[in-house]
Amino acid sequence: MRPPGVSERSSPSGHAGSRRSDSRSEASIIGQTALGRYQILRFLGAGSNADVFLARPVNPPHTPVVVKRIKPHVTQMPRFRQFFDNEVRSMMQFQHPYVVRLWDASLDDPLGPCLVLEYLQGHTLEELLNKYRRFTPDFVGRLLGPLCHALQAAQDAKIVHRDLKPANLMVLNAGLPNMTLKVMDFGFAGFTSKPHIQMAELTGQGPMFACGTPAYVSPEMIRGDSVDSRGDLYGVGVMLYEMLTSRLPFDYDDQEVLLSAHVRETPPAFAKLGVKDVPTEVEAVVQMTLAKYANERPQTFRQLAEMYGRAIGCDIWTESAPESYTPAPPPTAEEIVECTLADESSFEDRFILSDLFEAMLPEKLAAAKLRGFIEDVRGQAVESEPGLIRVRVGMPDKYLQQPPSSRSALMGWISAMRRPSVPRGREPIEVELRMEKIDANRVSVLVAFRPVKEFMPDDLPTWHARCEELYSILRNYLMAAT
Repeated sequence: MRPPGVSERSSPSGHAGSRRSDSRSEASIIGQTALGRYQILRFLGAGSNADVFLARPVNPPHTPVVVKRIKPHVTQMPRFRQFFDNEVRSMMQFQHPYVVRLWDASLDDPLGPCLVLEYLQGHTLEELLNKYRRFTPDFVGRLLGPLCHALQAAQDAKIVHRDLKPANLMVLNAGLPNMTLKVMDFGFAGFTSKPHIQMAELTGQGPMFACGTPAYVSPEMIRGDSVDSRGDLYGVGVMLYEMLTSRLPFDYDDQEVLLSAHVRETPPAFAKLGVKDVPTEVEAVVQMTLAKYANERPQTFRQLAEMYGRAIGCDIWTESAPESYTPAPPPTAEEIVECTLADESSFEDRFILSDLFEAMLPEKLAAAKLRGFIEDVRGQAVESEPGLIRVRVGMPDKYLQQPPSSRSALMGWISAMRRPSVPRGREPIEVELRMEKIDANRVSVLVAFRPVKEFMPDDLPTWHARCEELYSILRNYLMAAT
């Protein structure tokens, strides 16, 4: 196979797919200024969630940037502002030479929510695969080295990409001695330090959701098991298989069949596909990376790079190490708690009780224990996001539970008139749990008890006693360390 170069099918930006957006929408913002600082020059492409434009700062230096404008259907999704903030925060916190950098962002720009990203000239791995179909094991190793460095840094920071695929990898200087790679769309990453217990696990009702692209999604994500960086490692295994054989390990048009294959089927041996020029040692590494269970795969991206390097007789980990890179130190537990508490806003601080403790149980068992706690206290799970669960205890059965932000003034008045009364001393309690994974068998829990605004208590000693009783029950369920 002839190594791919940059002379054909040049793709000046890897920040968008091949899908087009509405041409009228594209033309309407050409020449406008995003965030008051970046003049839009031309349309580059569109993905499912955003339109992507080339822009340049209006002030020196006029280095080109990419403006990623989020599409309206995404902005209308529930909790969009929270997801946008999480995306910006994760990209700002995690910076690496082999990851596309976020320069700026705005949630309330007149053009719409925008991200301003590093501009790259290169080819996505998807484009190179479409053109060349297969790569040699040595060429694959030159891409795998920087990819593993980026993902090892993410793993060390307890971040999971969750959507690794060829379209999200930009290859720079393809086929040249200085060829390298950058990972894109890390903004939709998840923090593995924050356990994600889905609402269906707490209530026993509703569907379980998995994210990612079906062709590259890990078996544990499909099963609904806990997902960590080894799920990303599985996605890398799918891409290794694809680069070396020119096809996916599971190639079905029916999505249900495809997802089932990830969980149950063994990828075909290379020889069955007519691929006989890949060393058996290389294939063994790929097949191990595609193991159905995370503990059967390489456990780190460095380990994967070193195993693949030995298979091709080259130290790809050392040769691709970025120069002058020092990872940012992770926040301490005290800093996490301080930041969490600083973000809290309260209408009556004196009624808020909080404490930090360790739960001596793995993440999946925590889901079952929390469900038992909710049922025991006759509570209701009202929110579940990565690292965050909110439960309300003692809510009246007929309470009109419409989010306050969605109510008009008239609707707010009507809902207040319909609000049932509650006995004094039996006001509802909201229990908020913010969780950080310590290791495989321990979770740090910051719990806060606060009133529900519509049912404000006035007897402080009684309120505290009720919160202490709930706290004791919660600690018993979560096997809190003494």
